[in-house]
Amino acid sequence: MSGSSARPGQPGALAVVLLLAAAPAAGCGTSVRPERAPTTRSIASAATRTDPSVAQGSSQDRPIPPSPGTSALAKPRSLPPAHPVPVAFRPAPGAPSDAEVRSELAQLGAVQRHARQQQLSAAAADLAGLLPWSLEPKSGIHVSVASVFRDYGLGLACGGVLDRNLLGVAHKTAPCGTLITFAYGDRSLTVPVIDRGPYIAGREWDLTGATAAALDFPGLGQIEWTVAG
Repeated sequence: MSGSSARPGQPGALAVVLLLAAAPAAGCGTSVRPERAPTTRSIASAATRTDPSVAQGSSQDRPIPPSPGTSALAKPRSLPPAHPVPVAFRPAPGAPSDAEVRSELAQLGAVQRHARQQQLSAAAADLAGLLPWSLEPKSGIHVSVASVFRDYGLGLACGGVLDRNLLGVAHKTAPCGTLITFAYGDRSLTVPVIDRGPYIAGREWDLTGATAAALDFPGLGQIEWTVAG
């Protein structure tokens, strides 16, 4: 017999031979797969298996709630009114609307402006009490408040246009062309009535710019006058 047959008295040698024959067959054509890191899906599946309260599905499918510090995803809140209308509130019967109140205020403003203009107008304030020129005293020297008008280029009530060299005076009722002699300080000058005015309360005469310059009149103040003829 050949020497390769196992002897009954050597069981250990037979085990070694079998082990050596099986090792190449187990390792031939096989490769060891590297361990992969657990994914989110596998973690979620494991959590679902261990905790039934976890919702089914991966964490990638669930929306992530915004953190307390973020406001981009927060819904805008409507601010409460500063003057909330009571539930039981009802407008009083016959109460005017806002448009009607604004209209009445505008009318009141117009009336007040008209009244102010009348107060500043000598025609409205004194015209009813003015004497006709025929009844005005013609003799003696009188003192009245006068002013100056320099609206050059505008028309005159008695005809013509006011210019810088025109001598004359304005009066409310004296006929056009009436000659009036004015005296201021040590100067005097006789000029005709050429216009109507002044329409400011308290003033009786309105000298042209040339007349005021000839008398050295400052522009507003008392002046002596008399009817020249």
